[in-house]
Amino acid sequence: MQKGTAALFLLIVGCIIFAAIAAFYFSGLVKPLVLPVSFRTLIPPSNEQVLSSGNEQVLSSGNETLLPTSDPKFLIFSSKNLGLEFQYPIKGYKTLEDSEEEFNKRGNGNFRKNFTGYVGYEPGKFLAAVVLLDTTNSYESNPLTVWVFDNPDSLTLDDWFGKYWYYPFLWGVFDKTSKGHVTPDTEVTISGKLSKAKVVSYQPGEPKYVYAYQDKRMYLFRVVGNEGENILSSVKLFAENGNEQNCKVSGCSGQLCIEEGQDDVSTCEFREDYACYKGVKCEKQADGKCGWIQTDELTKCLQEKK
Repeated sequence: MQKGTAALFLLIVGCIIFAAIAAFYFSGLVKPLVLPVSFRTLIPPSNEQVLSSGNEQVLSSGNETLLPTSDPKFLIFSSKNLGLEFQYPIKGYKTLEDSEEEFNKRGNGNFRKNFTGYVGYEPGKFLAAVVLLDTTNSYESNPLTVWVFDNPDSLTLDDWFGKYWYYPFLWGVFDKTSKGHVTPDTEVTISGKLSKAKVVSYQPGEPKYVYAYQDKRMYLFRVVGNEGENILSSVKLFAENGNEQNCKVSGCSGQLCIEEGQDDVSTCEFREDYACYKGVKCEKQADGKCGWIQTDELTKCLQEKK
């Protein structure tokens, strides 16, 4: 071997040995990169999609997003699939996508099949669902569960309950006397819309079931405890494609509450009771149609103007 070649060979071997020693030394100093928990939990385990809180950044996975609020103790869950958003406490809570399949696994049965066999027709078409779980991970005592169903025939809240009860949580009572004790009879407001609710005290957690209607979708809320009530009060519903018709005040005297785009033909006659509608809110009602929000002042004024 020539002298120059030997020197070059020794130099190369020396570099390799030095690199190996350096790699071994620094391997004990460099730690693997670990993503924050809040980002790692955005990766869906199998078919479940977990959105867990952990910092104040915007966390997004698919059609679900977690948004920060002005109060660092809270997050906003926003979902395009469900067409809603709500605010909940960061500490001790997480949102989890739910489905009929997962519900069946927890209940050891096929509830859609059972409903169909028992009642004679299928329940409403399931679209999406989300649960808010606390540290117990209990689906009975968790503060909020939301199921969304397709409502292509624009059934009213009463008509929907008449067909499907509170599927999949409660159903199968046929006679009016027995069914009456679970019929929604308390008016509540969800996202500015008149809705109906009922507390079923004999079920675990004494849940309150609330129905709300939006954009040919029926929302079923299962609410437990004070925390559930607080979260329900923050719910906002929005149109899936942003194409839902809003309501507007119309008519020569502002006496009509109709959908935007609807013909606003009126006879333009003067009546004293038309003045009662001034300042009254014109919004979507429980049946999905536009109407005046009924107040004691409006009722009193209309009676006086008769």
